[in-house]
Amino acid sequence: MARSMEFKMEINYDHIKPGAEVTVEESKLQGGLVVYYTIIPAIAMSGNFRKQEALRNFDGVVTEVRPDGVAYYVTVEFDEPEQ
Repeated sequence: MARSMEFKMEINYDHIKPGAEVTVEESKLQGGLVVYYTIIPAIAMSGNFRKQEALRNFDGVVTEVRPDGVAYYVTVEFDEPEQ
């Protein structure tokens, strides 16, 4: 099962393009009830998600990079195991 997630990137990195493999790191807020993800090494950051929506697989593939004003939005697809 695939899951897509969007990340905000401030600088257009040449190696972040469709087909690129990326790894994300999970960080926790509010005592672990909220999580967010960063494409390593600190290239782009996701929005916040509830703990119940946390990723189970931290490796994904970039499917889209789109400019929007002064930032870029990177869509990454993760293969998530069935629960």
